[in-house]
Amino acid sequence: MNKLLIERNKLLKNIEIIKKYSRSKIIAVLKANAYGLGLIEFANILQQNGIDFFAVTDIKDALKLRENGISGQIIVLTPTNLPEEARLIIQNGIIATVGSRTSALVLNNAASSLSKTASFHLKIDTGFGRFGFLPQEIPDVCSFIKSLDNIQITGTYSHFSYSFSKKSKTAYAQYNTFMDTIEQMRQNGLEPGLRHICNSSAFLLFPEMHLDAVRIGSAFLGRILVKNTYVLERIGYLKSRIIETKELPKNHNIGYANTYRTKKPIRIGIIPIGYADGFGLVKRRDSFRLSDILSYIWRDVRLLRKKDWVIVNGKHVSILGRININNIVVDLTDTDAKVGDEVILDNINPLLVGIHVEREYI
Repeated sequence: MNKLLIERNKLLKNIEIIKKYSRSKIIAVLKANAYGLGLIEFANILQQNGIDFFAVTDIKDALKLRENGISGQIIVLTPTNLPEEARLIIQNGIIATVGSRTSALVLNNAASSLSKTASFHLKIDTGFGRFGFLPQEIPDVCSFIKSLDNIQITGTYSHFSYSFSKKSKTAYAQYNTFMDTIEQMRQNGLEPGLRHICNSSAFLLFPEMHLDAVRIGSAFLGRILVKNTYVLERIGYLKSRIIETKELPKNHNIGYANTYRTKKPIRIGIIPIGYADGFGLVKRRDSFRLSDILSYIWRDVRLLRKKDWVIVNGKHVSILGRININNIVVDLTDTDAKVGDEVILDNINPLLVGIHVEREYI
């Protein structure tokens, strides 16, 4: 009954805007079920529109892309230390990430056992504190990589930890560290190949950092953490239907914790959608500047006075009480809505919509 609808025309427009904004190679990041748009469907649209380099975080997603006709380059952004995964990467013509000596050895040994040369991108940790070699390790790393006969470096990259503020010194510090590391690699006889560090926010804010390639994910959805001066459109909304209507008297509670009490007799509608489907969820707040915290507090104060709503037969109707796991209650008092009528819920993030919800491109 519930569907996530994805507006193809808006998506195509976003793709074209992104393509025109830079001459660098675009690497489409398809993590988390392609940011909720559906891995295979979204990849096919990208491939049909001139984007032929894809990034995933799970080897299973890389294999799905290959099995479903995605012929472009695919990189797995998570380094593997498992021989069986390394063999699958090599056998399917996928690019590996090397971020440690162990992952380099595992990849080299797997390639040797298959009598092949494996392509990889070297990951540099410039300040994110996750995968990758530290800059001070690079001289020894270069010697080590050059000693392995069955792997070939075709790219080098890093990842910003804080790139959604134009005033962010952190982004410039990481970028400069990355470029210094690239120079160290060259001085030690290891060519970096395709250089990339920008995610969607950095791509939009810092064109001077585009280098040879950029990694784009959320910008395709028009859901960015920076001011949208790029005419990118937000895409994706949920569709459901009314499954029941009911008359309630004055002073009747609705929902958990009695957060709503009717002030007069009303007619309600029940819609089978809720937290389990991704409606009413927000991404976890992971920004901790004082200005961000104050902004969150002010937003929460405003939300106490704000009513959430959905669209029924073209009219905005209020959600009453708390959103539940599997349903919501709405006020149908001033409408002629009935059981079976369509409901549009457009204040959602596709990334948070459960994979059990059918995706449909329209």
